[in-house]
Amino acid sequence: MSAQLFGLLVMGLFGYLVAHILFWNRARPVFWFTMALIVVGLGYLATTPTPAELVRDIIGSPAWLN
Repeated sequence: MSAQLFGLLVMGLFGYLVAHILFWNRARPVFWFTMALIVVGLGYLATTPTPAELVRDIIGSPAWLN
């Protein structure tokens, strides 16, 4: 798994969990709008080296991470 993909996965899961905790039981349309914004944000971040840099700064460079 590449560092880029791993970073996007971690950021996406964290964003989903925060949105779910804050908006799922209160306002479902706001939750779905938040999810759309998270997807757009992750799409933008996929074009930058930021997720890979974030992963390498936090966990280093293990063998399973190319």
